[in-house]
Amino acid sequence: MSRPRRPLTSRVRRLAAAVLAGVLAAIVLVPATASAAGGPAGDVFARTNAQRTAAGLPALVSDPGLDAAAAEWARHLASSCTFAHSSSSWRSTRIAAFGWTASGENIAAGQPDAAAVVASWMGSPGHKANILDRRYTGLGVGYATGSCYRTYWVQIFGVGSPVKTLPGGAGDLNGDRSADVLARTASGELRLYAGTGTGRFGAATTVIPGWGSRPFTSLGDFTGDRLPDIARVEADGRLMLYAGNGRGGFGTPTAIGSGWARFTQLIGGMDFDGDRLPDVIARTTAGELLLYRGNGRGGWLAGGGARIGSGWQSFTAVFAAGDFTGDSRSDLIGRRSDGTLWLYSTTGTGSWSAGRQIGRGWNAFTALAGAGDFDGDGTQDVLARNASGALLLYGGTGRGGFLAPRTVGSGWNGIAQLG
Repeated sequence: MSRPRRPLTSRVRRLAAAVLAGVLAAIVLVPATASAAGGPAGDVFARTNAQRTAAGLPALVSDPGLDAAAAEWARHLASSCTFAHSSSSWRSTRIAAFGWTASGENIAAGQPDAAAVVASWMGSPGHKANILDRRYTGLGVGYATGSCYRTYWVQIFGVGSPVKTLPGGAGDLNGDRSADVLARTASGELRLYAGTGTGRFGAATTVIPGWGSRPFTSLGDFTGDRLPDIARVEADGRLMLYAGNGRGGFGTPTAIGSGWARFTQLIGGMDFDGDRLPDVIARTTAGELLLYRGNGRGGWLAGGGARIGSGWQSFTAVFAAGDFTGDSRSDLIGRRSDGTLWLYSTTGTGSWSAGRQIGRGWNAFTALAGAGDFDGDGTQDVLARNASGALLLYGGTGRGGFLAPRTVGSGWNGIAQLG
């Protein structure tokens, strides 16, 4: 199949009147800061909202479920050398858990960049109608490359109220809408490796030069200000909260607990009980997992320390993976001593789903960490360092699996901890 001479665009049929009748009065949610997958997809998101703003319409809300579905369909088009819409039922199976009750879609192929594809859609009455339809409240964007049309672009619009989900990794620490990586060096520095939203790194900066040898714990938005935070346990057992400032740094640490020195690891940023607030899971030397529920304001709910697991002493690495399965709930990934990798999903009601093996041979890696949506395709990813110091990105599929790994860095042997 040869490359077409001109880019292609198409749009899904307008939502049926019967479907829309029940949602015309839906509340339009406008976040304080609209964000999206990074890279070309993020650029399309920003340009689309600019068109809506110019038309006097509310901005569309970004959502990981919509992003993941759009990215999956873009990859399908690129890998199959086809140009066709997804079905409403296909989209529903992927976005309903995120609170979206109806959807629409724009697709395009062959445009060289975000500016060109948005201009193309705005020049087409049908596509423009989707972009400027006030009934839509959410938008996901997918971008992929392939051999036939070169570039593939997908917009999936949603009607409904998005469900808050918590990403894995350190999050967007510098406010540029892309997932970043936090690292503790062997020399005791805390460094920020800024992500570009395309699976690459931008500038690296030292956040705290005298951090020392104590591990940090990524907490997600623990204080409720929409900015990611971190914590560490001091020698005297105090748990210290370092609130993120949204500019790549942290505020003055404050104590939020005592007696935490007895734990071998803290895992933060997970919503275990289904209240959409980040919790902390603590692992004991005996391999028990204890739950400490966050209150969303930098503190704790009552009943902290409930046991939610046992036998975890056999795991050589455990980390929060964000919503790795695409069901809008937090997931945990652990590596056993035999090198097998296991996924433990939460149910959203304060319990675990059955663990399942998702990989083998992972004992070849000297460090593992959740990376959030590091490549900007709307799904949660994993970073792994091998013995030679190369850093590999295992992009998530959004359905509990991995894309083919690719190297995103070298010389990472001087890093004592990734997060």
